[in-house]
Amino acid sequence: MLPFVSVIIPAYNEEKYIAKCLEEWTNQDYPKDRYEILVFDGMSTDKTAEIVKEFEKEYPGLIRYFMNPKRRQVYAFNMGIRKAKGEFFIIFGAHAYPERDFLRKSVETFLEIKKNEPKLAGVGGMIIKLYENRLAKLVALIYSSHLSGASSFWYEKKPHFAKTVAFALYDINIAKEIGGFDEDMLTGNDFEFNLRMNKKGYKLFFNPEIRSYYFARSSWRGFFKQTFNYGIVKAMAIRKGYFSPLWLFPLGFLGFELILPFVPRLLWLFLGYWFLMFMEGIRLSFSSGNRDALTLPFAMFLFHNLISIGFIAGLLFGKKAYR
Repeated sequence: MLPFVSVIIPAYNEEKYIAKCLEEWTNQDYPKDRYEILVFDGMSTDKTAEIVKEFEKEYPGLIRYFMNPKRRQVYAFNMGIRKAKGEFFIIFGAHAYPERDFLRKSVETFLEIKKNEPKLAGVGGMIIKLYENRLAKLVALIYSSHLSGASSFWYEKKPHFAKTVAFALYDINIAKEIGGFDEDMLTGNDFEFNLRMNKKGYKLFFNPEIRSYYFARSSWRGFFKQTFNYGIVKAMAIRKGYFSPLWLFPLGFLGFELILPFVPRLLWLFLGYWFLMFMEGIRLSFSSGNRDALTLPFAMFLFHNLISIGFIAGLLFGKKAYR
């Protein structure tokens, strides 16, 4: 018999996207009696609740609606794990939707890899960004570049064991064993969750055939907030005892900018940075066919600065720095 899976979806003011998300989840090529969809509404002020409740009426037993009075996603994740009936669970975003074989391929990949890797805890797949406007296309280009420091699920094309995966299928018993999601991580909670699994010796696997689609940030305000918070996430990870030399890049980048006016000899390094950014912009312009990639150096410079400032704020103020 196929394993039972609980799909956990936090949502807040997602009236524009939640219907598409639920439509694809209710039409998976996986037996409907072997999964459930738990939607946690963070006190939405739009029609999100109304839309979800309509789906709940149409698919009784498959969709269940809950309120999340604490609003933040991380609380919904832990509530979902406590209420889940499945032996596996998936954390998914209301701002996204899966391909209709997403659930089947997630389960098949987990069971297949588990045969040779007993410490397997989760499997995830590729996230394809969708664009609502020109800015969203530029944001997607940033994350498709290795120079952004983004996780491999944004651009990798080959199956591999990974440090972190997104929209992943997890073994619920392992999740409970390591204590669920850290509620200090108001953003980047899945990132820390995956790091903790790595630290405990568990493995995560990436399969690009497991595909979902995510609507990229389409406003400057959203982009600034998200990028700033990403910097905080890395700082919070360091505060919690995790470490990677790459996470010190924001500190070095900001420090370099501050001392540059006083050490002119370092100007050539700064010019080297811009040369690298321009070359990457040209590469992405040809590979994506999007001429806006030629503006990537300026967007990436802003991106790196926002992450760096967020990183410093996270080191100094911890979770209070989140926006």
